Amino acid sequence: MNLFLSRLTGRLHSTDKMERNMIAQEERIARYRQIEQSPEMKEFQELKKVIESKEFQQKKYNWIHTKYKSTSTYETIRQYKQLLHDKDLQLYMELKDSQRLKEYLEFRQSPNYVKLQSKKDVRNSLELKQMADFENSKEYKAYLRYRDSKTPERFEALVKEVATPEYKQQHAFWSNPKRWKTTDEYQQEVRFKRLAAMADIQFYLKEDKAKIEAMETWLTTFKDEFDWLRLADSQWKAGFAYDNPKLLRQHSFANEQQANNGGKNVGTVDNKLCLFTKHEKITAPAWDTKKGFINKDFDYTSDVIQTADSFRQQGGLFMAKVRVEGDIHHAVWLGSGKKLPMISLFHYNGKHITIGNYKENGFDGTTIRGISPSKYYIYSLRWNERELIWYVNNLEVYRTSYNLPKEKLFLALSSFIDEQQRAMEGTLNVAWIRVFQPSK
Repeated sequence: MNLFLSRLTGRLHSTDKMERNMIAQEERIARYRQIEQSPEMKEFQELKKVIESKEFQQKKYNWIHTKYKSTSTYETIRQYKQLLHDKDLQLYMELKDSQRLKEYLEFRQSPNYVKLQSKKDVRNSLELKQMADFENSKEYKAYLRYRDSKTPERFEALVKEVATPEYKQQHAFWSNPKRWKTTDEYQQEVRFKRLAAMADIQFYLKEDKAKIEAMETWLTTFKDEFDWLRLADSQWKAGFAYDNPKLLRQHSFANEQQANNGGKNVGTVDNKLCLFTKHEKITAPAWDTKKGFINKDFDYTSDVIQTADSFRQQGGLFMAKVRVEGDIHHAVWLGSGKKLPMISLFHYNGKHITIGNYKENGFDGTTIRGISPSKYYIYSLRWNERELIWYVNNLEVYRTSYNLPKEKLFLALSSFIDEQQRAMEGTLNVAWIRVFQPSK
């Protein structure tokens, strides 16, 4: 598959863009989940339920739109003031318990009361004149008006009511045109709006939860960013991995020009793994298909490392950011401890990049052209129950449903020089490797 046009037209994202997108996605998920668990989001969600409730909205509407004069609070103070300014009622209230009224009422019960009908007797008696004046007074007429009325009782009740702290509070509230702003509910709404305006909460609300959950369908099962210095401190071991414990792991092949060097050619530089192929003489074990293991003199050294003892996985997503130097073989692959199954995530054979699945009678894969192996690209494999799908950066380059492995495979990295190649030094550089599996 030739990626030249895809790279030229932008269909194939640059590796930097691919990584930026990956980092942005990880940060987006992490930020979403962090906000989701924050105290501010919890408070926002609780306030949202309260403020959007019918009860809250009805209270707010009533408190804003209810006119003061239509309230029972106003009616109470109106009646109180009306009765307070009723002169007859006030005369009654002043007179009803007075000594003056008591004396008059006692006089009415005396025999002398009939003398009030005689003008002559009234003129000749100071007491009768005083009683006659009182009987004809405004005060007594007011008393007679309200003596059998319930109005005085109502007035007394109103006097007590308007003096209570509860009424004073209600009156202050309902008589205030800006009463809504004095309520706890208003403060809740202000707080809700402040929370809603926060950048984190705005981000959370704008996100599609279904999309976030879709992005979380992969769980990280293996991750190496090569922040170690010694191979012994890593998840990797030098040499081949075989199911048969009797087989020698530290060896090369007789039809190759390099000896695998027991991990001595593997190191990290600036948090990148470097597997070096070096021009140096060495005698080391080699597998010969006719003679078995032999000692062979080599002019070059290289290495193979794998995770057979620390990590294996069946299915999932395998990703590696890779570049190479030197026109020899460099490979990132998945192995089983036997000859097959074996999957190539990346293989540069000195001329071309290939990816695919090895099988008994050949290779099910494709050759990648149009990109330089000396530049970093992200090579990925999605392995599910139905098929294997390979990608370079964001672009799918091959898929097959034939001969899918039915067991867990380990990761492996290697460089070698076959007997047909012009021997030279080289380096397999791996910036990082990540493996995921479906979360559901």
